[in-house]
Amino acid sequence: MPATEPSESIVVALPVPRERHNFRWLLAANPNYFGSAPDLGFEAVEQKKGDTAFEGLSCVAYQQRRDRIEATLLVKRASGYRGGLCTAGSFEYVRFYIDYGSGWSDAGMAAVNVHDIPVGRDCQREPTHPLSYTCGVAHTPSRDWCGRPVLPLVRAILSWELPPPPGQPDWQPIWGDVHECRVQISPRRFVFGDIAHHLPPDLLTQLPLHVVEQPPVPGPDPDPEPQQPLGLELLARSYQPDDVPPHRFAFPALAATASAPFADPGTLAGSAVVAKAAGVDLAAVLKTVDDVSGNTTYEQLECLGLDSGLSALVASFRVNKSAGYSGPPCRAGSQEYVAFWAEWGKDCGFTYLGTVAVNVHDYPDVRDGLCYAAILPVDLGALRRDCTHPMIGRVRAVLSWATAPSTTDPDAVPVWGNRIDRHVQVEPGRPYDGTARFTIVGGVAASDVDLVSGLTVPGAVLGTSTVPLPSDCPFAGWVELYGPPDPALVGHQYRIRATNVDSGGSILLTTPFSVVDGNGAHGTVTPDPVNGWVPWPSWLVNTTGVLGVSAPGGDDRWDFTLELDTLGNVVDTARVQLDNTVKGVALATDTVNAGDLELFTAGACRLPRGPLGGRFVARDRHFEAWSISVLGGPGGPIPLTPLTVGITAGTQTPFVGTSFTLDLSRLTPCGYVVRLTIADRAIVNSVTTGQYVVIDRGICLE
Repeated sequence: MPATEPSESIVVALPVPRERHNFRWLLAANPNYFGSAPDLGFEAVEQKKGDTAFEGLSCVAYQQRRDRIEATLLVKRASGYRGGLCTAGSFEYVRFYIDYGSGWSDAGMAAVNVHDIPVGRDCQREPTHPLSYTCGVAHTPSRDWCGRPVLPLVRAILSWELPPPPGQPDWQPIWGDVHECRVQISPRRFVFGDIAHHLPPDLLTQLPLHVVEQPPVPGPDPDPEPQQPLGLELLARSYQPDDVPPHRFAFPALAATASAPFADPGTLAGSAVVAKAAGVDLAAVLKTVDDVSGNTTYEQLECLGLDSGLSALVASFRVNKSAGYSGPPCRAGSQEYVAFWAEWGKDCGFTYLGTVAVNVHDYPDVRDGLCYAAILPVDLGALRRDCTHPMIGRVRAVLSWATAPSTTDPDAVPVWGNRIDRHVQVEPGRPYDGTARFTIVGGVAASDVDLVSGLTVPGAVLGTSTVPLPSDCPFAGWVELYGPPDPALVGHQYRIRATNVDSGGSILLTTPFSVVDGNGAHGTVTPDPVNGWVPWPSWLVNTTGVLGVSAPGGDDRWDFTLELDTLGNVVDTARVQLDNTVKGVALATDTVNAGDLELFTAGACRLPRGPLGGRFVARDRHFEAWSISVLGGPGGPIPLTPLTVGITAGTQTPFVGTSFTLDLSRLTPCGYVVRLTIADRAIVNSVTTGQYVVIDRGICLE
C-alpha cells in the first residue's frame, strides 16, 4: 500500500469505567476500596490488583554507558487518563528495585505524564495506539572487575496515579503491573588485589604494599584496554555445535572478510584457510546464512519507546542465551547494534536517526537472559507543537548482531536480530523559534518556577525522571541552567550573570560544566574566565542544551540573567529561592528551622519493653515530612513498632515540640536506635528532592 499522509483522529474512545474515572474519590472515601490497604480498618468494596486494561509494562532494562535503569510502558487507550493534552492529565509512576543477591534495594522512582489522546491512523493506515513511553532513573551500581561479572535482577512497578511506596518491592499496584529482568553492570578497572589471594603469601610479602592494597575504583573502567577477540579456532573449541552452531560463531569472521573495503584474492583465501584449520566450512556457513534472516534465537528486540526526560529513543532487547556472543567478559565479546528510524509529521517516510552499539559477552550462569537498553538522543525541539495538536510519530528500531544494520534501507532485515515499530508521543511545548531563553532551571521547566518567589509552581516535574513535585519547592546545591539548542542561535555568544536579590552583589558564571553530544559522548565546556562568554550550543555537541551551572549556597533568592552578544542584550531572567538549611538542633535564634528528639527514659540505662514516650521537634522553612523509626537489634527485620502521635508525617511540629509514644513490646532485649528524620522540599543539585537530617538516640531494652 502506498504511503499516505496521517489522518485526523478517527476512533471513538471507549467508555471509562467508574472505578477508573473516580479512582481518587473512591480511595479518599475508603483507602481500602480496592482491597489494597486491609490494615487500615476499612472493608474492601471491589478487589482489584494489577489491572492492565489501560496501561502495562512491557520491558525493564539497563543501559551500561549511562548507568540507567529504563522501563517501557504502553498506554493502551484513548481516554481514561484524566484529560487531554491541554490539561494536567495524570501520571504513570514507575518505582525501580535492584537485587545484587542479598535482597531488593530501592533504586528510585520515575513518572510519565499521560493524557487522553484520540486515536488516529498513521501513514500506513495503522492505528496510532497503543502509545509507547519509557522512563528511568540513574543508578550508582555495585561493580567488580570483568572476571567477576555483576548481573543483578531489576524490578519495575508501574502504578497509575498512586506512586508505589518506597522500600516495598512486593507492593502490588491497583492499575498497573510488575516486570523484572536480569541485567549486566559494566565492570570497574582491574586492580592487583583482585587476584592477590591466589598468590603464595611469601610472594606477596615481596611486593610493594601500595600495589597489594590498592583499593578498587568504584566507577566503570574509563578507558579499558582493547580486548583481543577470540579466533575461530578458539571459538570452535569453546562452543559445542549443538549449543552454538558454526553459522553463528563464524558469522562475524565471514562478514568482516566479505565487507572489507580492500579485500583481495589473498585475503579472501587466507580467511578460508584459517577457517578450515579451525574445522569450520565457511562455504557451508554462507549457505546457511543465506537461508537465515531475522533470527531471534540469540537476541531479540522487545520494546521501543520515547523517554521525554532524556529526549531520547530507548530500545530494549534481550540476550536470550548464555553463549554465542564471541567470548567471555574479559575478552572482546561482540556488538549488538540498534539502528533507529522515525516517521515524523506528514512526510510519510522513515528518516534514519542513528545507530547505537552495545557490547555483549557469554555468561555461562545466565539462564533467563539479560536485558539491555540502547539509548539514542533525539532533537525534539524542532518537533514540538502546542497542546491542541498532538505530535504522534512512528518509530522503528532494527537490532543486528555483529554487523551494523543498514543506514539507507529501513526495511532491511538483519541475519541475527529483528525490527519493531512503535508509536510515540512528543510532549507539547514551545518549538525552536530563534529565541534565546532559559528552558530548564534547577531541573525544572523555567515556566514552572515563579519569577517573584523563585519557588516551583503547582504541576512542576523534576528532571529526567519527570516525577511530579510538591508545590513551592526551593533549590539547594548546584543549580543547572538550560536553553534550546536552536540552530538559528548557533554562532552567537552568551553569558549568564547571577545576582543576589536579597543581599546584593552579582557575578558572571565561569564554572566549567559537562555536556553530552549527539553520540552520547561526554565533554566539558569552560566559559571565558574573564567575561563569561560561551558559544551558543548546537544539538550535535550539547544535546541537552546546558548553558551553565551555579552553586551560590545560603538561603537567599538569586536571579540568573541570560545575555546574548547582540549588543549585550538581556534576553531572559530566572529567579530561584535557595534553601540549603535543614537543622538537627533546636536553637532559640532560629525557630523556623529546628530539629530535636527527646526520649522519656528518666535517666535509666536499661528500659523495660513496652511503651516509650518522647517529644520531637521537626521544623523547616520549606518543610516536607518527618519520620520516626527504630533501628538495630539482634539482626533481621525490626518487628512492628506502632507509633502514636497527634500529627501526620506531613505536618511540622510547633517549636516546643510534639509528644509521641512508641510501642516496643515486640522487640527482643538488645540495643536499639530511635531515629528522627526531617526532610524538606528542596530540589538538590537539580536532580533529586529532599534535603534531610537524622537525629539518633540510643536505648537498651531489658
